[in-house]
Amino acid sequence: VAIHGFSAEKLKVLSNGLTFKDRIEEIEKDFSQANVIVAHNFSFDYSFLREEFLRQNKVFTYSKSYCSMKSTVPVCKLKRPNSAGFKYPKLSELCEFLGIKDKQILKTAVNLFGSKCGYHDARFDTTAVYLAVNKLIEKNIDNSLKEYLG
Repeated sequence: VAIHGFSAEKLKVLSNGLTFKDRIEEIEKDFSQANVIVAHNFSFDYSFLREEFLRQNKVFTYSKSYCSMKSTVPVCKLKRPNSAGFKYPKLSELCEFLGIKDKQILKTAVNLFGSKCGYHDARFDTTAVYLAVNKLIEKNIDNSLKEYLG
């Protein structure tokens, strides 16, 4: 609630009362058929998916993953406060580095999902990652993407 403002009641309304358990077959199919899963801070998202699958006595499986946070450390080269190497870029920092404006993310998110949102809302963050990865590909900035996208 503190991060995105959604109460349990609001999430119930937004999901039409459906839970992860209700959609696990569809979710499992989508992830198992994907060539690569793209996320900003993949290990964080993976830990939640793994646990949700375990709660349903299933194993979360996927082919490959691309983490836009870890992979772009040498691209963004954002100094740590203590100057010891480079830090992981926040999604907003990656977008800023790539010249992607919040207004562009919001406009694209509204086109894709039909409602306004902001950072830490899955719709906005998904759109931001989508635009960032496409920009990395377009500008041939992150050579590790070639490995993931074949």
